[in-house]
Amino acid sequence: MKIFLTGASGFIGKNFYKLAIKKGCFIYAPTRKRKKNNNNNIKWLKGDFDLDWKKELRNSDILVHLAASGLSTTDAKDIYDTNIFKSINLLKNAIKYKCKKWLIISTSCEYGSIKKNKLTKFTKKTNRIPEDDYGLSKAIFTDSCIDLAKKFNCKARIMRVFPVYGPGENQKRLYPSMLRAAIRGDNFFIKNPFETRDFTHVKFVSKILFDAMNFNKKRFKSHQIWHVSENKPELIKSFVKKYWKAYNAKGKLILNKKSNVIFDHISDKKSVWK
Repeated sequence: MKIFLTGASGFIGKNFYKLAIKKGCFIYAPTRKRKKNNNNNIKWLKGDFDLDWKKELRNSDILVHLAASGLSTTDAKDIYDTNIFKSINLLKNAIKYKCKKWLIISTSCEYGSIKKNKLTKFTKKTNRIPEDDYGLSKAIFTDSCIDLAKKFNCKARIMRVFPVYGPGENQKRLYPSMLRAAIRGDNFFIKNPFETRDFTHVKFVSKILFDAMNFNKKRFKSHQIWHVSENKPELIKSFVKKYWKAYNAKGKLILNKKSNVIFDHISDKKSVWK
């Protein structure tokens, strides 16, 4: 299988393309920074993902769109430009060059957070109320993607990924920050200890996305939406304590005592890709 993969330099993208190559796939990967082709099964393309990649898109069996802005920046202009305008332009190029199978990686941030005193789960039909530019931009693009798929007889499988952690994650995020403190013997402050999340390891996410490229599995006409999650929800404080103990950390865990609102961010089992 030949894959046109955006976001290959990112956290999930790096894990995904390594798995895809192991499985025998060939990858075209646009990137802003020049990279050497150290593997015969990946061709790095210097330039933005929405450029006119005529030859590469024509030769690709599927478009896997992982590139996004908003996880490590609050620049609204860049977020909307990347997640909506450039992403729509990418799909239009894919349509023009007959690459009509799309695996679109979105986010559970499309839903926002549910603020209740009891555990509540997102389903694929949950009303979306994004709380930031990242979630809103991804929700807008999802709707645009579905419209294009219907209009031009394409197939779009949209995968909403729930909170991901693992090697290669942005160092400012919870998991790497916690590991760094544990290894150094520092104390660690847990900002939202009573929030419940679906913590999903990046290698699990990569396996699910690879499996979801099989469009003969769970057949559909124009589009489908699925959640990507290990579906093992736990409190943030429990997640941190587990790794704190595993690393035999010497520092103290400090809970934010002012955090008394429960935020749920977990998936309904029936909505998860299996």
